[in-house]
Amino acid sequence: MKSLFQDASQADELYRLIIDHSLDAFIAIDRDSRILEWSDHAEEIFGWTRQEAVGRPLTQTIIPERFRASHDAGLKRYLDGGASRILNRRVEMPARCKDGSEIPVELTVTSMETPNRVIFFASLRDISQRKGLEEELHRQATITMSVLNSMAGAVVVADLSERLIMVNPAAQQLFGIDGTELSQGKSLDAITLYRPDQISIYTYQERPIPRALRGEHVDGLLAFIPGGSDAAGVWVSANARPLLDSQGALVGGVAVFHDITELRRRAVDTARQSRLLQEQASLLDLARDAILARTTEDVITYWNQSAEKLYQYCRDEAIGQVSHVLLRTRFPIPLDEIRAIVQREHYWEGQVIHVAKDGREIIVFSQWALEFHADQPSRYLETNADITQQVEVERALKQSQQDFRLLVEASTDHAIMMIDIEGRILSWNSGASHIFGYPVQEAIGQHMECLFTKEDRTVGEPMRELEEARVRGRSDANRWHRRKDGNRFWATGAVTPLRSTDGLVRGYVKILRDQTTQRLAEEQTHFLANHDALTGLPNRVYFSNQLHQALALSQRNGMPLALLLLDLDRFKYVNDTFGHHTGDLLLKEVALRIRSSIRESDFIARLGGDEFVIIQTDVSQPDASETLARKLVLELARPYELDGQQVISGTSIGLCVFPKDGKNSVELLKRADLALYRAKNFGRHNFQLYTSDLFSEQTWKKDREAALRGALKNHQFELYYQPLVDLSSWKIATVEALLRWNATELETVLPGEFLEIAEQSGLIVEIGEWALREACHQVRRWQARGLSDLRLSVNCSARQFNDPKFVAMIPFILEDEGMMPSSLELEVPEAMLAKHPEIKEQLSNLRALGIRLTIDNFGTGATALIDFKDFGIDALKIDKAFVQHIPHRREDSAITSAIISLAHNLGIRVVAGGVETAEQLAYLKARDCTGAQGFIFSPPVPAHEFEELMLNGSWSRVNRVPGTHEVLASKDLH
Repeated sequence: MKSLFQDASQADELYRLIIDHSLDAFIAIDRDSRILEWSDHAEEIFGWTRQEAVGRPLTQTIIPERFRASHDAGLKRYLDGGASRILNRRVEMPARCKDGSEIPVELTVTSMETPNRVIFFASLRDISQRKGLEEELHRQATITMSVLNSMAGAVVVADLSERLIMVNPAAQQLFGIDGTELSQGKSLDAITLYRPDQISIYTYQERPIPRALRGEHVDGLLAFIPGGSDAAGVWVSANARPLLDSQGALVGGVAVFHDITELRRRAVDTARQSRLLQEQASLLDLARDAILARTTEDVITYWNQSAEKLYQYCRDEAIGQVSHVLLRTRFPIPLDEIRAIVQREHYWEGQVIHVAKDGREIIVFSQWALEFHADQPSRYLETNADITQQVEVERALKQSQQDFRLLVEASTDHAIMMIDIEGRILSWNSGASHIFGYPVQEAIGQHMECLFTKEDRTVGEPMRELEEARVRGRSDANRWHRRKDGNRFWATGAVTPLRSTDGLVRGYVKILRDQTTQRLAEEQTHFLANHDALTGLPNRVYFSNQLHQALALSQRNGMPLALLLLDLDRFKYVNDTFGHHTGDLLLKEVALRIRSSIRESDFIARLGGDEFVIIQTDVSQPDASETLARKLVLELARPYELDGQQVISGTSIGLCVFPKDGKNSVELLKRADLALYRAKNFGRHNFQLYTSDLFSEQTWKKDREAALRGALKNHQFELYYQPLVDLSSWKIATVEALLRWNATELETVLPGEFLEIAEQSGLIVEIGEWALREACHQVRRWQARGLSDLRLSVNCSARQFNDPKFVAMIPFILEDEGMMPSSLELEVPEAMLAKHPEIKEQLSNLRALGIRLTIDNFGTGATALIDFKDFGIDALKIDKAFVQHIPHRREDSAITSAIISLAHNLGIRVVAGGVETAEQLAYLKARDCTGAQGFIFSPPVPAHEFEELMLNGSWSRVNRVPGTHEVLASKDLH
């Protein structure tokens, strides 16, 4: 057979992978007990690194001091004579960790002898958790003992070593076992069961508990126990089940013995009466149980009135029918085995299921007696007692008990405790110990106040919680709690009362779960949704809400307020000259300077890019807003020291006042923007107040509007295409269509320079229709050429969505071009969604048609997360402002990871735009980002160049790092 590995290095690598990824710690020592090998898992369990451990004697690492002599002696004994008590066996022993603590481990030692040396290999598994679970199981057993002691049935529990570990009082009385003998290791031999003949004894393999220990389920095993409380002996019906731990492993067996002596006696009497059935038919009709007689071929010859009532078949319908066919009987064991028992013992009893005429399933306790005539079997006499309700009640009780036991034993992440009416802790599960830090011995008996914060204790919250639970039946326990070490954690849960049979409250159950991580994540998400990630200032959403509140307060108090719109001077120059990192530092420094220049009552926000806004409250003093604007112009013009470089910037400010310059937030923002535009036109580094003549300065837009109309008419628009790559399959999943305006043969105008005018003039609807139809036509051609899974992504504006004609024409365009709705993906900028919430209805209608929706430029903080509850989306597209600095900038990396995690939790795709380097791509891929788009794959290119990309696979060369001029070019193309 050919070797798996052709050289030693491959075998060594496999060896290292095996020992380092094993669930157990792996250690190898030589004949002097010096460590030769030390796996990664050994480092995790014991604390010594491989460098610290290798070469040291085992007795100086994991062997506790009290066992060192015996270890050395055992090693010497093996080396001298080959004798060992632990070799090739699993042994439990304590092991020492680097910090001096000891943990229980399960040890397996094997040896390998060569002509030159002896090597011992040890596999060690940390069994601390298993030991803890065993202790918890023991504690829970004592808790439930009172329930078992009150049961009328005899309950016996044995472990895997066939040792009786629990015998309730009913079982002790039934089998004559002294409860004090259990601690001495009483075995199963103490229980003797006789067969129904009352002479022979059930063999060991036939008994209920040994069968349960083999994994069998035993139901209704009939046995006789001589003596006992009844001098004539006791008849029992035994049920047995294997006991499994939370992982489903067998840990023991339990058997329940029901005293059926009375039932047995009644059965004997019934059998005796059955032999006289023909002569005493009138008396049999008075019996409560269904009684029938049948031939040895199971044909019914007698059917009493109780059988008619139970099965709904009258006597004429039943007689002459085969009983098991008529009643559709389901037997616990094969019918042939039952016949054999009846032939041998002349009697059989057990539970069977019958089906009545109306379709009801009935569980009956069935007893068969075989009647003989002239020493030959003549007929069966059968008695059936309806025990359906009894069985269902028993099943429900068993299920309830099992559910309760599993709940208490398996809940490690829920704190479950019982509290008396005074508030003292009565029981305490392992989950409570894990969450609060109090061991069970220390917690029980304490007042529950120790679990509450000082503030809650001061106002009497612990007892109020119990009182609310008593009165209302429940009290929600969602609040901060206190651990033993004093640390606080957020927990959610409830307190419910425990009532006795007379309705009085006898205590309470408090269940809670540590939700600190989720709480902090929600708070962080809420902060990210309302604040700018770079500067920490409120974002556009927060500003919009604050402006509405400020306007309402100003109107109510009669105090005017001012709105100052700031735009940084030379910011693009700083980015292009010093890099985006310096540009970000500049934005942070500007935010700090603005904060230090305004009053606490004023409000500042970053709207995006290099644009800031200030709400100056109470400007009743003359020139108050101008004074602040002048101060900001001077303050922001001072040089900045950024990364050891002096940077000069400045600001232009547009200013308007409420209510003089505008009556609502929309008017104020528009007029502050007009004032800002004038400040820029006046050479920047100044501020301008809004005046009514500013509208006349916008006439240039009319000329540009005419040029746009001409471009649409003269076919000057062109679509460029940029691929979006699926990072799991490394295939182009989507192509984004981007608009370009070929104003002249030498000038291509990017959308940022004309889309605003197109939207304001309404031309955006006509341009958008042309772009969508052209893009669908092109993508459909590519699909027909074999790219059947290729999707088209198109950006749309709020003006387009507000036009009913545009929304209505989308399905018709898709139909005209032969394109499926699922092949179209509409990208909606996050900022647009925040500014124009009215478009959500149109978005929902389009998505209902199968068209996909993506939130573009996500992460700018413009959209509240609650918006995602209003309508469904398919993907989030991370703003490239965050992508461009990963993985080197911690803040951007954290936000990017949070957005990816958010998308996964929402069950939607997440893609990243503006990916330029292999490092950025590797970071996104490692965090399961669904897709990526950017210069690393390809900039936006004309349709024919995009086809070449698909043919030669240029997009797949993801490891190239573009030069400086290439990076700048890619940014312009977006």
